[in-house]
Amino acid sequence: MNLNFLNPFSSEFLKTSPEHSEQRAIEAARNSYGKGEDTIDWNAIAGSYNNNGYVDPATPYDQNNIVFETLFTNKWQKISWYRSMAMYPLVGKGLNIMADEAVCPDALGNVAMFDIEEPFKSKFTATEFAALKMEFDYIVDCVIGKENIWDYYYKWLVDAELFWEICLNDAGDKVVGINTLAPYAMLVIYDKDSDNINGYIENINYLNQAQDKTSEIKKFLPNQVAYVRYPLIWTNRNDIRGHLERSIRPLNQLRNIEDALTVYRITRATEHRVFNIYTGRMPRTDAAAYVQEIRNKYRKNLTIDNTTGMVNAVKNTQAMTEDFFFQKDDSGNGSTVETFASGSTFDGQLQDVWMFQKQVMDGMFIPQARWKSDEVGGATYNPGIDQANHEEVSFQRVNRRLRRRFADIIKQVYLVHLRVRGYKEKFLDKALYNIDLHPATDFERMRDLNLAEKRGSVIGTLSQFLPTSSNIKPGAEELAPIFSKQFFMEKILGMSTQDILLNNKMLESEIKQMREEAEAAQAEGGESPDAEGGGSDLGF
Repeated sequence: MNLNFLNPFSSEFLKTSPEHSEQRAIEAARNSYGKGEDTIDWNAIAGSYNNNGYVDPATPYDQNNIVFETLFTNKWQKISWYRSMAMYPLVGKGLNIMADEAVCPDALGNVAMFDIEEPFKSKFTATEFAALKMEFDYIVDCVIGKENIWDYYYKWLVDAELFWEICLNDAGDKVVGINTLAPYAMLVIYDKDSDNINGYIENINYLNQAQDKTSEIKKFLPNQVAYVRYPLIWTNRNDIRGHLERSIRPLNQLRNIEDALTVYRITRATEHRVFNIYTGRMPRTDAAAYVQEIRNKYRKNLTIDNTTGMVNAVKNTQAMTEDFFFQKDDSGNGSTVETFASGSTFDGQLQDVWMFQKQVMDGMFIPQARWKSDEVGGATYNPGIDQANHEEVSFQRVNRRLRRRFADIIKQVYLVHLRVRGYKEKFLDKALYNIDLHPATDFERMRDLNLAEKRGSVIGTLSQFLPTSSNIKPGAEELAPIFSKQFFMEKILGMSTQDILLNNKMLESEIKQMREEAEAAQAEGGESPDAEGGGSDLGF
């Protein structure tokens, strides 16, 4: 299309080719087979509300009833309910805490880590590792988009399942994009006798709630879709419950408590006045008439003029919101006006609210110190390692398990990319790769450093009880050894056999290197590295 009639330079810009990311997006859309949520005709769905019997699936019960338990009739209804829960401020705060803790860019802006599992590192050369790392960076940065991983993780926590259709380029030798498929329209086909996945089915009818039901069923091969589920299976392997499942009942209770408190506050907000009219010794009928007379006298009767629509307050000039002047007799008896306070105190009711709030966040495994530190009864969050803070330790472990599980979907896309790129079978084993997300708190590293510090103090205290060349001599003045080095390393320091063997191997290598450097220095006529004033005590 020539746009010269609009812009004289348009023909020059039409000659330029699309940017690489745009080209990948174009090829991914062209080679996509499935149908994502973004392709739904939402206008047609919205226009069918209250028509043709269409019912909002996020409200599976009568709005007038108080229901604490929620029963789902299908997958669409369940995920819609989860998404409505995520819109609640407290739940949204908890989900943000989970996602922020699991996905946090490092100093270089990377959100995912790539490495080879420890037992297999020796099988790869530095060149092979560099090539594999470059392919991984391409998948994370260009195909998935590192800026999108936080959103995908958040979506996975809410929906409980995540389906990515893997889209290749026109040549079929490179992964160029992913198409996020609607989880409520997907069905996983498992092998009858194992957990192996034989394929996937997408029911387009769930995406066309208000349209015709003649759409075909789309089928996918196992390697065509990357899939990850939340680790909470209900009645069968396709009935997956999400991170918000445990918070459904307390959230329903919390919402009802808040609604009740709001209604109570509104209806009881106004203060009322109690008028005590002095009637002396009047008979009961005369006293009632006298009270009515006083009421009419000090009451402003507002009326509306039917012709003008104006409010007419001429009938009584005195209003009950004005000052009152009542006479008293010589004994002090007379009419009085007292104020009846409104129900404006919520101390007990707010404790109920906080209790249900805690239950909601407990269902999401969020420590109280992370969401209630600025409220009554809240604790102060400490990002360090505190063995007494069991809530934080449990939260970090849950977060690590979820983070590692989610990273598997990135690994699936990565392996498909290696396969279509023509990598050898040696590189296509999922067990070879250690792929994880960068957490906000490196809990494991901080824990290891904390344990190393404690072990160091133990070594400094108990090293005198280990065998040395001097204390094992007969008649030595030093205290005889109590612990063997092997027993000390295994039972007291808690080192595994593998750790001990690795440590011995490294120690022998370093000692050998230090001796060779010392002998070389002496041969040249200089001081040895470990001589006084020369070299380093650590042998570097």
